[in-house]
Amino acid sequence: MKTGFCFILTLHLLYLNPVSAGSDLKVLVSNKAFHSLVSGVMQGVSRPFLLLNGNISPHSYSLRPSAAENLQKSDLVFWGGEMLEGFLAKPIQSLATNAKFVSLQETEGLKKLLLRAGKEWQKTGPQTDHDNSAKNILKRPYGIDPHIWLDPLNAKVITNKIVQILSEMDPLNAQSYQRNGDKYGQRLDLLDQRLKAEMKEISSIPYIVFHDAYQYFERRYQLNSIGFVASHTGYGTSVRKLIEVRKAIKKKKIRCIFSEPQFSPKLVQTVIEGTSVKKGVLDPLGTGLKPGKELYFTLLINLSRSLRKCLL
Repeated sequence: MKTGFCFILTLHLLYLNPVSAGSDLKVLVSNKAFHSLVSGVMQGVSRPFLLLNGNISPHSYSLRPSAAENLQKSDLVFWGGEMLEGFLAKPIQSLATNAKFVSLQETEGLKKLLLRAGKEWQKTGPQTDHDNSAKNILKRPYGIDPHIWLDPLNAKVITNKIVQILSEMDPLNAQSYQRNGDKYGQRLDLLDQRLKAEMKEISSIPYIVFHDAYQYFERRYQLNSIGFVASHTGYGTSVRKLIEVRKAIKKKKIRCIFSEPQFSPKLVQTVIEGTSVKKGVLDPLGTGLKPGKELYFTLLINLSRSLRKCLL
């Protein structure tokens, strides 16, 4: 009798807290932010491999032999698309011939924004998936800004996509993926609420960034970014551009200028020399953060803290 009761109790507990079966699915993710989202969905089932680790920009990365080997062994690869991670475009075709590749940039339902440049900085607005067909994008001068993960609501849409893909390829663990995805989505909602409250106090204060990577964060929380110095971390900047930035600092009464870990501090000093502008550092990739499911939340909270510290 006692044995039967224990058996029924065990079944009941398993029903309430189903045990993950574990998975032989080999999953590779291109960068830390997307890797964090995938790790959250795969928690308790398996661990995805991270391709870009450390102080590496996806704009200028060259595929290493060890990374190429991991690519060959993968069953599923989540990446940021050719505009963000062009270095993967050719290896996808030549190395991972048996893997399923999922460009998270192409996730349906994302809020997408055009890249900004020059006087068009404040004129671009949110675009719909319908507007962002390949045919329509080719007609535009700048294309789509690929830093989609810096809006928590985009991260939630991406998380749902990850759940869908993993469940299709590993149906035995579909329940675990769905449960993890639901929990992660709830945490992203709470993160969004927190950031709205924290950014409200600084939303009107003007600032400049070196790398135009933060548009999704800025639009979500209505921040007052005036311009950028370099289009991305792989490029330098011209003397003419530096002069324009220095003029903007005086004209717009810029409070702070933000660089990134990938930029030389000498360039920052050149821009602000002779002004009262403060220096700050923003990291859109989580360069110094430990990879894993918590990285995404730490990444965005760090952006909030860095902005507030410099602007207040």
